[in-house]
Amino acid sequence: MKYQMKHPIAFLLPLLFIIGCGGPKTHPVNGSVFFQGSAEPAKELSGYSITMEPELPNAEGKKHSGSGLIDADGKFKISTFEQNDGAVPGKHKVAITPPVQNGDGPAPKPLIPTRYGDLGTSGLIINVEAGKPEVKLEVSKK
Repeated sequence: MKYQMKHPIAFLLPLLFIIGCGGPKTHPVNGSVFFQGSAEPAKELSGYSITMEPELPNAEGKKHSGSGLIDADGKFKISTFEQNDGAVPGKHKVAITPPVQNGDGPAPKPLIPTRYGDLGTSGLIINVEAGKPEVKLEVSKK
């Protein structure tokens, strides 16, 4: 018995629905971190992590956090559901944390005050909206 598909659209519709439902809409978030008073990105913070959390939950009561790493040029890209997809719209609290220590040696001296490592005390806010992917974060040196 030979199977013949008469309506291939019947197979494709559910597949398209599944592919299109990856999560809430995100907007690109690319940025740079600067030390206060500097015009150049803080390359010294390479390897530090950026974490973002919406100030308010969405309609389902969820807060979809995003994160990224500061690269060798002092820049970062945020990922929430997929690599470099950005963040959900709205105001986000931001934290910047030093790299995790691997090995037995002493931890390197932090380059920024520890308050930046906590969403509640960093004082850093990013407003995510369509058409405004470039952000600038300014931090003080320790």
